[in-house]
Amino acid sequence: MSLGKKNDGSMFKNSGLMGYLVKSLNQKYPDKQIGKTVIQKMMYLLSRNGIVNFDFSMYHYGPYSSEVTGELSFAERSGIVEIRWEDEKGYYIKPTDNVEKFSSLLEDDEKHAVDELVERFGGFKAVDLSLIATAYYLTDNFGVKEDRLVDAVHNAKKKYPPKYIENVLSAGGIM
Repeated sequence: MSLGKKNDGSMFKNSGLMGYLVKSLNQKYPDKQIGKTVIQKMMYLLSRNGIVNFDFSMYHYGPYSSEVTGELSFAERSGIVEIRWEDEKGYYIKPTDNVEKFSSLLEDDEKHAVDELVERFGGFKAVDLSLIATAYYLTDNFGVKEDRLVDAVHNAKKKYPPKYIENVLSAGGIM
């Protein structure tokens, strides 16, 4: 059995992809906090491209998948990533030295998709990623059009003023 085939059934494939994502984010943005919200939103964006197949539902912080949470825990138990909690700051997720071994399960197109995602969205804060992912979720699942998107995201996330949402969505290339 070849470990590099897309549908090889390896139970470590999604964990390897998460590890590769964390490693890529860590390399490009070494001072950025990579927490669980960032991983959730980035995995949602990858699922939109068909790179991963997780079920997401709308949650307080935007699209959420319990499958992603479980896979991230599996990646930690498998020694692919390290997850640390810091009081007042939140979670910090880092790749381990084992990440290369598990990243080898990925196809080049999967790595390329992660690299493009990190390039486009990796510099955003977790809160901004949650706004971007929410906008895509509302578009994908409810057919919200661009001219109503800021209002729709604001209705889902009242805490953020429409102008802030508009600026984030513009910066993300969504509008």
